[in-house]
Amino acid sequence: MQLKKLTTFVVLGANFEIIQKEIKHFPVEILYNKNWKLGMGASISFGMQQILKDEENFDAVLITLADQPLIDEVHLHSLISKFNKNQDAIIATSMKDRIGVPAIFSKRYFKELLALNEDYGARQIIKKYEDHIITIDGKDKTDDIDTKEQYNALSERVKQ
Repeated sequence: MQLKKLTTFVVLGANFEIIQKEIKHFPVEILYNKNWKLGMGASISFGMQQILKDEENFDAVLITLADQPLIDEVHLHSLISKFNKNQDAIIATSMKDRIGVPAIFSKRYFKELLALNEDYGARQIIKKYEDHIITIDGKDKTDDIDTKEQYNALSERVKQ
C-alpha cells in the first residue's frame, strides 16, 4: 500500500506570530501550541492531538524539525519510499552519533506519540523499538542549529 495523500502540519510555539506570517502562504496547516515551553515532546503530542481530530484517517506521521535546515526533499522522499515498503517499521534518520528525526511513525505508534510530554521528543520511542527501526543515512544534512553561532558556522560551511 502506498501513502495516498500528504498533509503538512506545522506546530509553532515561540514567535508564533512572526513565523506564521512568513509561512501562511504555503500549503500547510499551522497549529499553535500555547504550551510550547514544555518542550519538544509536548509539541509532538499537541500536533498528534490536532492531527487525530481531523476527519481523515492517517496511516503515518513524518516528524521533522525546523532546526535541521539542510534536510531536503530528497531525504524526506527517501524516508517515504522506505516506509511504503516497510509500513510496520519506524523509518528514521541515522546521524553521526544517533538515530532520530526526521522519522516516520506508522499509526501503530500514535498512542505513544500522543503520550509524549517531555523535552526529548520521539527519542524514547525510537530507543524502545530499536529492533523495528530502518534507517536512512542523513549524510551531512543533519546539523542541528540551536544558536546564532551554529547558524553562522553552518552558513559559512554551506557557502564553501
